[in-house]
Amino acid sequence: MEVSKDTLDEIIRRAKEGDSKAFDMLYSTYFTPLYRYVFIRLKTREDAEDVVQDTFLKAYQALPRYEHTRDSMLPYLFTIARNLLINHTKKKRPDTMAGEDIERHAGDEKTSAMAEGRELREELLTAMEVLSETEREVIELKFFGEQTYAEIAEVLDKREDAIRQHAARAMKKMKEVLSEREAV
Repeated sequence: MEVSKDTLDEIIRRAKEGDSKAFDMLYSTYFTPLYRYVFIRLKTREDAEDVVQDTFLKAYQALPRYEHTRDSMLPYLFTIARNLLINHTKKKRPDTMAGEDIERHAGDEKTSAMAEGRELREELLTAMEVLSETEREVIELKFFGEQTYAEIAEVLDKREDAIRQHAARAMKKMKEVLSEREAV
């Protein structure tokens, strides 16, 4: 849901005054792009939900000090999430569905769709393994976080033209990896 800067300013002002409905509007506006960004990094729904919830909690706690100067609050939330991800210790968990469960449910359409989605995600993650940390973050913020180059530059504290260069290099590298996989 896109909101104008004036509307966002009003919602933030109300949230700062303790209006829980205003904060709920911020939450519903920004949850999905934030969740996508975190999920692609952590790869498990539970961990992603935890980090996103912690992000909103920290944003809520810092709201009295927050100075809104942009058309969106998302770069601020991404910065919080990025810091939480840096501090987050990844725990290896078994897949939610073991191999024997997949075989048992192989005819199930939902299971087939889940397996196909998992396969596509694994191909994408494999292609992203060749990226530098900065390139990976740029791709995650651009395509999973739905951020503009200017917003990504703000989150990563880099120039916008540098972010565009990182994105172009990353896309080229990923295309080469995916082309090699198709050729096999």
